[in-house]
Amino acid sequence: MSLLIKPPKRFVGLHGHTGFSVFDGLGYPSDHIDFVIENGMDAWGLTDHGNGSGLAHAHKHATKLQKKGIKYRQIYGCEFYFVPSLRDWKTDYEQAKLDRAAAKQKAIKEDEEGGHVIENEEETKTVIVGKDEWKRRYHLVITAQNREGLGNLFTLIKRAYTEGFYRYPRIDFDLLKQHGRGLNVSTACLGGIYSNRIMRGNAMKKSDEEIQQELLYLSDRFVDAVGEENFYLELQFNRLKQQHLVNHHLLRHSDQTGINCIATPDSHYYSPDKWEARELYKKLGWMGNDPSPLPEFEDLKCELYPKNAQQMWDEFVCHYDEYKDTYEGYEQTVKDSIERTHDIAWEKCEDCWIDTSVKLPDFNKPDETAFQQLAKKVKAAMVKEELHTNPEYVARAKAELEDIKYLGFENYFLVMYEVFHKAADHTLFGAARGSGGGSLVNFLLGITQVDPLKYDLLWERFLGRHRTSWPDIDSDAGDRDALIDAARELYGDEAVIPVSNFNTLKLKSLVKDIAKFYQIDFAEVNKMTGPLQDEVMSQARDENTEKSVFVLKHEDCMKYSKRYREFMEKYPKVKDHIEALFMQNRSVGRHAGGVIIGPPDDLARGMPIIGVRGELQTPWTEGMNFRNLEDNGFIKFDFLGLTLLKDVENCIRRILQQETGKEPTFLEIRDWFDEKLNCRYVEQNDDKVWEHVYHQRRKVGVFQFTAEGARRFCEDAKPTSIIELAALTAIYRPGPLRANVHLKYVKDKKRADDIEYAHPIIKEILGPTFGHVTFQEQFMLLAQKLGGFTPAESDKLRKTLVKKSLDTMGKKGGEREEARQKFVKGAKEINDVPEHISQELWERIEFFSVYGFNKSHAVAYALGSYYAAWLHTYHETDWLGTILESENNNPKNLSKAISEIKAMGYEVSTPDINESGLVWAWSEQKQAFIPPLTSIKGLGKNAVREIMTNRPYKSVDSMLFNEDGKWYHSKLNKTGFSALCKVEALDCLEEMWNGTIDHHKQLHSIIIDNYEKLKKSRWGMTVRKAKKENAPDMLPILITETKNQDDWNRIEKLQIYQDMCSATRDDLAFPEELMEKIIKSGVKSVLNMEPNEKGVAWYCVVEMIKKTTKNKKTFYRIKITDHESNTGWLRMWGGAPREMQPYSIWLCTAHNDPNWGASTSVAKVRPLVV
Repeated sequence: MSLLIKPPKRFVGLHGHTGFSVFDGLGYPSDHIDFVIENGMDAWGLTDHGNGSGLAHAHKHATKLQKKGIKYRQIYGCEFYFVPSLRDWKTDYEQAKLDRAAAKQKAIKEDEEGGHVIENEEETKTVIVGKDEWKRRYHLVITAQNREGLGNLFTLIKRAYTEGFYRYPRIDFDLLKQHGRGLNVSTACLGGIYSNRIMRGNAMKKSDEEIQQELLYLSDRFVDAVGEENFYLELQFNRLKQQHLVNHHLLRHSDQTGINCIATPDSHYYSPDKWEARELYKKLGWMGNDPSPLPEFEDLKCELYPKNAQQMWDEFVCHYDEYKDTYEGYEQTVKDSIERTHDIAWEKCEDCWIDTSVKLPDFNKPDETAFQQLAKKVKAAMVKEELHTNPEYVARAKAELEDIKYLGFENYFLVMYEVFHKAADHTLFGAARGSGGGSLVNFLLGITQVDPLKYDLLWERFLGRHRTSWPDIDSDAGDRDALIDAARELYGDEAVIPVSNFNTLKLKSLVKDIAKFYQIDFAEVNKMTGPLQDEVMSQARDENTEKSVFVLKHEDCMKYSKRYREFMEKYPKVKDHIEALFMQNRSVGRHAGGVIIGPPDDLARGMPIIGVRGELQTPWTEGMNFRNLEDNGFIKFDFLGLTLLKDVENCIRRILQQETGKEPTFLEIRDWFDEKLNCRYVEQNDDKVWEHVYHQRRKVGVFQFTAEGARRFCEDAKPTSIIELAALTAIYRPGPLRANVHLKYVKDKKRADDIEYAHPIIKEILGPTFGHVTFQEQFMLLAQKLGGFTPAESDKLRKTLVKKSLDTMGKKGGEREEARQKFVKGAKEINDVPEHISQELWERIEFFSVYGFNKSHAVAYALGSYYAAWLHTYHETDWLGTILESENNNPKNLSKAISEIKAMGYEVSTPDINESGLVWAWSEQKQAFIPPLTSIKGLGKNAVREIMTNRPYKSVDSMLFNEDGKWYHSKLNKTGFSALCKVEALDCLEEMWNGTIDHHKQLHSIIIDNYEKLKKSRWGMTVRKAKKENAPDMLPILITETKNQDDWNRIEKLQIYQDMCSATRDDLAFPEELMEKIIKSGVKSVLNMEPNEKGVAWYCVVEMIKKTTKNKKTFYRIKITDHESNTGWLRMWGGAPREMQPYSIWLCTAHNDPNWGASTSVAKVRPLVV
């Protein structure tokens, strides 16, 4: 059918969603914008659900296009959740809570997470007559006309979360009227309040006049809030019958009221072919609740991509005949509604964005500028530190201040000063983090604790006039919340806004989810995904990328994993979905410590602010992939927590508690830290520390040296200074390790006196690292002192050289060649260095620059490591107890710490109900570390406190009953008693040590099997009934009844203890009688075999992993341990005995290959009977 009317020629979609409408829209804003342009349009409106999270992304991409000369206008908006009155909604909500409480129903959950809520189309677009009004929310599309409107849009987003949140953020008429200037409002989709009133009226058999009367009431309210010229009735065209019913009433309502219509595609994916990916993405958001298959294309009710004018008209025309009664006579109105969107975008909406000037607290006063205040504080600190008479420090401070003034960064430094000054009474600070340690001003203001001149740390590596970006001072504290709380106390809660991180769909979990949806056998999927990370990372990881930050990508897996490639070929649907959904948004999280600090009004009107888990934060992010903050004038402050500093604080607390017998205040802890450890006041030059920790295998919890490889490197290199320690931390990274820099470093240190340097300047700069270009600052200094570069030029050189590729092609190649010529020429002209020497030095610089590390960061972290090592040396049991306590909730790390402590010769006892407390403690009496009762699974802190209040317990009876025979435990329950029995924590009870009860398994039967009776009283009944019947005590009867039962065997006990305490009992793992026989026979542990040694050895199994070689040959990789808590791996060829279970002990004939480690075969092993 063709209409006797020309199709529309222009159109802009003013209602569009992206992946920031989590599990509803698909793709990033840039994907949508690119398609919009490709599809012949010149503007587009982004209106994600409730948050505005994607608006900064859209602005950045739109700006890039405009700079390329592409005509495009971005319209900024949000599809809000709306109720007519928040006051009425809250009243209904509170009443619903009271009604539920009265009916003893489950309470309405208060602690909703917030953040990016998942849109539920079934809830919002389905009319259920009689549904509780407080559960409802309606869609409402709002877009900004100008900067004032954009500020109002952001204000509404914030107030929706702070004033109208239950599962979804809401606004109402009152909020809309307060903040309605500069906004366009449209009635949205079938989830809108107009659609609801129409569909509900139709379901209730209301007449058209009655429905129009309801719509008229709503329109009067909306017109009152934003003005008739800014309010639109929204038409959409699709296969939904209800949509055409809604269109029928909206068209006639427009006739009656004169309110204009607009048409929208309500786009949710960025290309017509992405419909299936979006359907699956929606299902992943509700995985487990919607197992139905994906629809066929023919069954789609809506095609939700960014349509152009002709596509909108075609959608209208194809439904015209079916709904002729709705549209006949309104053809021109529909055409106008399509073209009107373009008029709104280009005539009514401005090409607007927020004010991007920096938004920081302003310290300027009429009588004193911010810079004058900063300079005054720096001068006062110079005097306090007794540096004001040192010309070198005075010159450096002046130079830094001049740069800060030139760049206009004084407010930033004053904010940092105030926050750190206030937080200093509540938490310990790290020496520094990142390049900020190169600033003397930071040191003087107390922002960092490391003196940069002492270690040749460079200001220009951190900041300078050559840099256009704002400072980025990452800060470490024992308690990052102390810094954030200090900022809030200083500037107010709404002036300090945390920054978001987006959690995305990661490859392995996405493959599993999609495979589950298509009902692919889990075993097949797991077999493929299990080894995928290691298999691909070994080939795809860049040499400077740490394992912890490597991201597994579909393209890399297709390239490097045969199993993955074959799986995708077998299941092409999975492959298609992976390519569409990988890295799509899953949820919003919070940055580890990033916050924005600025005037509250500037923040509220300059960015969206949402509520997440009860706290406000901005959904705009700042990181490697997205930079949406600084470019828009919002400066991120990184206040980060470092476990090391909390461990140091807790260790000092233990020390002071023992010395004074009371709980120390934080200020007392800080004073002790300043006196003994703080690098601001104390030299890190104690030979005993270097020898006791860094030269030996004593590094439990020592920062930067928890990995086995790092420990070996450290013990080989034997550092004796902070610079040497910093060099080790800089070298022990993937790139340098692959290049064997660590081996060369150790070798060169041993021949340090024989190293020849071609020039005194080279020796001055490279001598401390034995000729190695280890730090970026070293080649910056070589460029300055040898080649005549300015500080700014040397920093530019650093940026040029540290690029991951040394490709000589292109712009960077040209810059490198230009820098090389300048370096060689300058070395010759300024320092008379022959060209062949400077050329050779340049080549070394160029090679090592790929691995060069930030010296400021390395030195700061070396200082932190020394703090741990000093406590490890002079207060070892306190430090080890602190580490055990720190890892108490991490079973894997706790088990490792216990093994390391045992390997140092310390004993770790089992829990004891009368001795164990709330924390790990060292017992002088037992000469052992006593685990806390809280380390036992099944015992909570309240139960432990109850135990500690009522102990000591002499007998089973006294543990269970009070003097009157009544059960007195309210917190210690059946699970807790079971746990105490299973870990054998009740040996101190009389019946256990005198043999009345044979073992803990019998005691477990007595208590657990008769728990309900024992809870009644000592007599198994109420006290009154027991007295009346003169009942006998239950315990003696139960002891007799449970006699002669078997105890748990050795393996069972070890497994129980490992499961419940994350540790191993050495007395069971390595029985004394067996170990005496092994030692007497002279058979050594596999772990003590020398390289290339062959012979008989023994081992204890920890775990076994079945592996396959490239040639399909099967072997077992067995993790083994010994009685000295050493651990390692043994390869076993030819299968494995069935009896080789965890904790079993074996003899074998093994060969310890220096490259591959120890190996044996199944024919060369036999068990030792325990």
